[in-house]
Amino acid sequence: MALPDFIDQTQGTAIVWGEAGASGVTHTLSLDALANGAARMGAVADLGADFASQYALYILCETGTAPTAGNTIDVYLIFSYNNSTWPAKVTGSDASYTLGTSDANLRQAGTPYSLIATNDANTVLVQAPYIITPRGRYVVPIFDNNLGQAVRDEATATDNGSRVILVPIRDKVVD
Repeated sequence: MALPDFIDQTQGTAIVWGEAGASGVTHTLSLDALANGAARMGAVADLGADFASQYALYILCETGTAPTAGNTIDVYLIFSYNNSTWPAKVTGSDASYTLGTSDANLRQAGTPYSLIATNDANTVLVQAPYIITPRGRYVVPIFDNNLGQAVRDEATATDNGSRVILVPIRDKVVD
């Protein structure tokens, strides 16, 4: 008698935002020397017509001057169904992001996912991953620096280890 099938999970190919040309980066999000209180939006990623129902979101930030422990990097994932209708004044291109008065634009962006800083200089901080459910085929991250310090300024921008990473979590049937 055959054993019943069961559902397992596997990781798909990661979407990685960071400095253009940096190792492993698939989509541009220029974060080298991003000032405290400033934000950037990344280039749009197409999850495909058939996309995973869940993704693991990893937030990495390379510090220069040590931030105050407990300060944050806040990442917003902005979704579109057609790659032209975007909330929160997102454009789909790597660019500075205007927060607006009292972060008014971010109120349209939804709930942020935060990297909680430790008081460490010249370190790539990594937050435990969040499990997220996509709300559309196209996605753009907003990276909002609230560390109290700038993101590390590398002599060569591609050396900066700051990243936003989405890893698809796919179900599979196993015999």
